[in-house]
Amino acid sequence: MTNRILLPGCRPEPLMSYLKALGVFRLVAEQADSCARAAWDGDVFVLHTTLSESDLLTFFAERYSPTPIVAPWAGGSGFFEGDNKQAIEKILNSKTPRLKAYRQIIDRVQDILKDLGQTTKPQGEAKDRLLQRYRRELPDEFLAWMDAAIVLQNYGQKYPPILGTGGNDGRLDFTQNLMQRLVEIGFADAELAPESDAWLRNALFAEPAKSLMSAAIGQYDPGRAGGPNAGQGLEGSSRVNPWEYVLMLEGTLLMAGSVTRRLDANARDTASFPFTVNATAAGNGALSKGEDSRGEIWLPLWRNPARLNELRQIFAEGRAQVGKRQARNAVDFARAIAGLGVDRGLAGFIRYGFLRRNGGAARGAHIAVALGRFEANATAKNANLLVELDAWLDRFRSACEGDNVQPRFTSALRRLDEAIFEYCRFGGAARFGEIVRALGQCERALAFNRDNPGVVGKSKSVVSPVPVLSEAWLAAAQEDSPEFRIALALAAMRATGEVGPLRTNLEVVSQARWGWTWAEPKDRYATVWAGDDLPRNLQAVLERRLMDAERAGLEGLPLESHFSASADDITAFLAGQVDDERLAEWLWGLMLIDLGKAGRKDIHVANQPVPRAYALLKLLFLPSYHALKTAGGEPIKPEVSILSYLRAGRLNDACKAAARRLWASGYVPMPGPMSGRGLRPADYTLPQRMQARLAAALLIPVSSPERLVRLVLRTSEAEAEAEAVNS
Repeated sequence: MTNRILLPGCRPEPLMSYLKALGVFRLVAEQADSCARAAWDGDVFVLHTTLSESDLLTFFAERYSPTPIVAPWAGGSGFFEGDNKQAIEKILNSKTPRLKAYRQIIDRVQDILKDLGQTTKPQGEAKDRLLQRYRRELPDEFLAWMDAAIVLQNYGQKYPPILGTGGNDGRLDFTQNLMQRLVEIGFADAELAPESDAWLRNALFAEPAKSLMSAAIGQYDPGRAGGPNAGQGLEGSSRVNPWEYVLMLEGTLLMAGSVTRRLDANARDTASFPFTVNATAAGNGALSKGEDSRGEIWLPLWRNPARLNELRQIFAEGRAQVGKRQARNAVDFARAIAGLGVDRGLAGFIRYGFLRRNGGAARGAHIAVALGRFEANATAKNANLLVELDAWLDRFRSACEGDNVQPRFTSALRRLDEAIFEYCRFGGAARFGEIVRALGQCERALAFNRDNPGVVGKSKSVVSPVPVLSEAWLAAAQEDSPEFRIALALAAMRATGEVGPLRTNLEVVSQARWGWTWAEPKDRYATVWAGDDLPRNLQAVLERRLMDAERAGLEGLPLESHFSASADDITAFLAGQVDDERLAEWLWGLMLIDLGKAGRKDIHVANQPVPRAYALLKLLFLPSYHALKTAGGEPIKPEVSILSYLRAGRLNDACKAAARRLWASGYVPMPGPMSGRGLRPADYTLPQRMQARLAAALLIPVSSPERLVRLVLRTSEAEAEAEAVNS
């Protein structure tokens, strides 16, 4: 019969509690019930075993044999001159069968050290030789611990952050601490200490226990590490349950590292540890740029009961894959979870960062800070699109880690990382849209120095422009807002003849067969975007494109776009009812997408007409003339003076110039001509705020231009003649 035993003392947080759960499960499966299984039920670890609760307590109290965990390569471990040797000597002098393996390992280690004449902490090549000999001569049960604590490479050693620097953190040796706790419990004596049963119940079932030991707890439980404000006085001492510490270190043996080699004969070996990545500030308010961190570990949570061999396999692979490569940082790990780049049987992960903090028993030591949960779900269905950015983002991230990097770059990268992290965690088009806008700001930061674009910090390497993103990015980021629709209409403005797409007016880039590159100095004349004044920038773009069209001798205007904004959007823009900063961010982001391949569709239907002054002027700034031809006239050229009038705030003069141009080209603007006296005067008025944004609005491609025709033009000669007679 299988019993389901809840262990309230084993929870995902703090790190000590999680590792303690792994230790309990491993020891039960290896030494008591080989068919045992385990899972997480909410925040409680659950054992599925033939043991009862009382059997479980009896097993640990009477039959459990501690794994021989020592670090005979580190100072303070008890094996070298000046070390505290009390715990080692107590274990060596013990007669209890449960410490037999421990005594054998200590004896063998001492023989090796004596043979090598190593009496002090080894350094450099001496340490390499010592570690290699340990691997050759010590039994497998010790090598499992050694693999969890240290990995040998061709070029030195690599340490997993979960065990500090090979089983110690600064002057605190975890293995020395473990042996001291075993002695306190009574493993070296004929009987366990009287408090042992209460400590064990507290460790497993969270039952209250008195007389916890005053001892170092290391990085594993910051709340009990002691230090300032850790008690009722000015400082509190570290309080440790010896059983918890023992079971916690037993759990680390499932974290064995390995050495992976890239498929390159010249590549150096790199160590790989289960679910361990470089630290990233994204999703982590506890970490700031430049702060000392040993990295992060993402520990899996699973709901379906698993056997020990299944759990070993999960930790052995430590699989967190982004595209065709392993996750390198927290953002990659979040992407791996969202893109099913991890084992599908895992319900989620709890994230820990190993950060250096002051205070506590070992001042300046690292502590394991819980950085939140990450549930495995399918809401971030477009996370795989981010693979298109991998090569570029790696270069940009590397450049931002260089010397003298300006804050605009690090700020842009952090915003992008945060956006990717949040999208992978929660999904949704709004969060994917934030990725697009954040990416646009990275591009803007790179293009900021027009004379030397793409250079970050002191590095001589140049980060290329963001590559062209697939049209699927547009569907993933869709937003129902005037800012999005206006930005989309502008970003999709295509090249016409020698006049490039709108992107060339925002940054110094040129289009090549394989994508975008930074333009040569002689080709940077088209870029006019500067500062944060959106209306002024849009007006400058319009003037530049008209100037370039005239220089190139184009017949039409280079204002054709794959998308267009509605009359309602234009009215909102003129009235200042849009967020200019957000619109600009959308523009910089959407221009990175291959909008020419995106499926064009109307995403908003206008409900109200635009101001007549805008409608009149816009007729002279349409990219094609099919709408005007329905009025019976011929194509017209724009009146250049209109933009000068608008810049000077002379709206009526601009509208009169437009009406004259339309009339001279065969169109009949309303209210129409007066008999023998030319055009009927019209008073075009707009609020001052609208006038200031009118020239910028003329750049925006508008849907249904025939609505403009009906608003300001007579549509037949008969109507015009009737109006003239009636006047």
